[in-house]
Formats: sequence, structure tokens, C-alpha cells
Amino acid sequence: MELKRQLGLFTGILIIVADMIGTGVFMTTGNLLGMTGDALLVLMLWGIGGIVALTGSLCYAELSATWPDVGGEYVYLKRIFGLLPAFLTGWVSLVVGFSAPVAASSLLLVQYVNSFFHITAGGEGLLSALWVQKGAASALVLFFGLLHILGVRRGGYFQNFLTLLKILLVVSLIGFGLTMADWGHAGRLVQRYGGSVEAAPGLPVTGLALLIVMFAYSGWNGASYIAGEVKNPERNLPRILLYGTVLTTVFYLLLNMVFLMAAPGEAIAGKDEIGAIAAAALFGPRVSGFFTLGIAVVLLSAVSVQMMVGPRVYYAMARDGLIFRSLSKIHPRFETPALAICIQMAFAVLYIFTGSAMTLVIYMGFALNVFPVLTVVGLMILRRREPGLRRPYRVPLYPLVPLVYIGLSIAMMIAALLNWTSSSLFAIGVLALGVPVFYVWKKIAGVGRSAD
Repeated sequence: MELKRQLGLFTGILIIVADMIGTGVFMTTGNLLGMTGDALLVLMLWGIGGIVALTGSLCYAELSATWPDVGGEYVYLKRIFGLLPAFLTGWVSLVVGFSAPVAASSLLLVQYVNSFFHITAGGEGLLSALWVQKGAASALVLFFGLLHILGVRRGGYFQNFLTLLKILLVVSLIGFGLTMADWGHAGRLVQRYGGSVEAAPGLPVTGLALLIVMFAYSGWNGASYIAGEVKNPERNLPRILLYGTVLTTVFYLLLNMVFLMAAPGEAIAGKDEIGAIAAAALFGPRVSGFFTLGIAVVLLSAVSVQMMVGPRVYYAMARDGLIFRSLSKIHPRFETPALAICIQMAFAVLYIFTGSAMTLVIYMGFALNVFPVLTVVGLMILRRREPGLRRPYRVPLYPLVPLVYIGLSIAMMIAALLNWTSSSLFAIGVLALGVPVFYVWKKIAGVGRSAD
């Protein structure tokens, strides 16, 4: 049994928006300001991040329209480079790429819910105990995992509802925020803070800050993972990737203007729950409670879409015999990769009980950039190797667009190695561990050299 093409253009765009707007934009700006001490630089980094995401999405649009199958980078790397790189991207996706973002989003969501109770009821909130927060986050993962097991359409409809609600809340926060903001505080958008007044942050710190921004943009390629379930993929996939990325970039820039104008830099620098802080400064405690709870709803959508997208990669790998073939089984009644979803649920719960939201962001930073870069390099190799290949969509301004993406991404990864050496080396270690696992599995399972 194969996955069916049931998702249209509208749902695809909403999946991109849902996958991108989540943990990142509601927890990183305060940390970025604490790192750089420069509000204008933070805004510029969000703009540059949008350029990186847009160039990446244009490259993926060409590949996804050429090979419209589920699995994203796994499919493209398998076709261009062979089984080992394809296995490694699936390995990283399984071990960290999707499970850790699910865990980070769930943990941050619970923090926002706790902030809501703190604002409205006073005291420490109903979810103040760490073990209670981790238990609640795990329950969310289990709920959305089961929801997406119960059917693509059922999960898709609920995902659409959450994403439309997310867009409404984000637009409301932007609209009311810019309307009610004291424009006499517009100088906060270009202000510098704390000990960074004397000198601008160096290139390594700036590159690292951009890497953190890219965590918020990391869902730009989300539609490629479900390409095999998109209707009329040659026409719809490029539009889904482009429109979803542009729409999210606009939201991010406007949201950050609201955050940075709402409260003094000293009040938000180094803080995770920047949305709650900004809402309290703008609207007061009564109204801000509504927006704080609204941000939690936004994060619900992020958890849901990550639980929907990730298992498609494991499904594609299992179909090729690169991991247990049982993960490629489609539930006979619900028509979903049920066991693959269960595996991601288990990893996500493990990460919830072993880390914090920001720790998981640091842990993922390097790992999430390796294979998109390799994929875009593969696009350029494929252009030279197979110039006659049928391409329903071609990257505009080639080769400038892929070169911009590759150059900025490599710069970010170097910055991560310089600043987050231990966590980046850990990510490299996880990646390297996949090599012997591949060869052992290949020998045991008798996987051939090609899985086309």
C-alpha cells in the first residue's frame, strides 16, 4: 500500500507556515539580543535568514518538482549521490532532525502555558514543577502522534485549523502590537545594550546568531517531505515552497519589530519567553494573558506539523530497506505510516526528559544544516551531469541562488564549530556513527547499491 496524493496547494502552504512559525521566533530573539547586544543587527539577521530560506526553497522547488516523492533530502541525495548520504540524512532526521524540534516546541509551549497561569492566577503557575512540565510536554507529543496515525485527512484538517488560528494570532499580535506600540520607542530597533556598546560582535558570534535564526526558518523545506502526498506536484510544490517561505519571512520581520519595540532590551535580552514579555509590556497583564495563551496555540501547530512530516522520511528509508521495513507499513484502515510515527514519538519523549528547549536548539544547530547544503550542492552537480533531465521547474538566477545558500550556510556552520564546539562535534559524532550503522545494516539486510 502506498501513500495517496491528498494534499492541495492551500494545505501545503499552511504546512510550510506551520512548520516554520513555532519555537524559533518565540524564543530566540531575546537570546540573540543577549548574544549581540544590538537590536538592529538582530533585525538584519532575521532578514538575512529569510534570504537563506528563500534561496534554499527555490533550490528544493526544482528538485521536488523533478522527483515528487515523500522523503525530502533523502530522495534527492539517493538519486544524486547514492545510498550512504541518503541513509545519513535519514539517520540524522530520525535521531535528531525532527524528534528534537518536537521536544523543543512541546517544552516551550508548556513554558508559555505556565506563564499564562502566572499572569492570570498569580503565584508560580500550575505547571511550575519541572517534572510536571516535562510530563505535560510528553502528553502533547503522544496526542499529536495519535492524531496523525488516525488519518492524513483528519490530521490535515486539524493541522489546517491550527495553522489558520496560528496565522490569525500572529497577525493580531503584529497588528495590535504595531498599533499600540509607543513609536517614541522606535529607537529601540537600532539600539545597543549592555557590555556590547563599545564594539560590534565579531563575525563568529554573528554567524552563530544567524545559525540560531535559521532554526526558526528550518521548516522552509517542509513540503518536500510530503511531496508524494501533494496533488499536481509539478505545479504545486514550487508554489508551496515559495509562497510559504515568503509569507513566513514577512511575519518574522514584523513580529520582531513588535518584540524589540515593546520592552527595553535589558528586559528581554537572554530570555526565552520573549512573546509573553512583549505582550505584557504592550497590553498589560489582563490582555497579555490572552496573547500568551495564543502563542501556546501557535506552538501546538508546530508540534503537530513536525509529528506529521518527520515520519515520512523514515517511511521512505524503510521502503528502500535502509531501516526496518516495518516502518514502511501503511496502516490498512488509516492509511498512515503508523509505526514510523510511533518511533518519532518515542525519540521526542526521550529528548523532553533529557534536555531543555534552548539546549535542544544548540544541539540541533549544526546537524540541521549539513544535508540541506549537500542537497543544494547536489542540485548543481545534477545540472552538469544530467543537463537533459526533465525539470518542470528551474531555479531562477542560477547559479547565484544556490551559491548564496551554500556560502551563507557554510559560514554559519563554521561559526557553530568555533562557538559551540562541543555540541557541534557531538552532532558530527552522531553523523559519523551513522556510517558504520549503514554498512552493518547493509550487510545484515542485504541492501543493494541502488534503491531506485
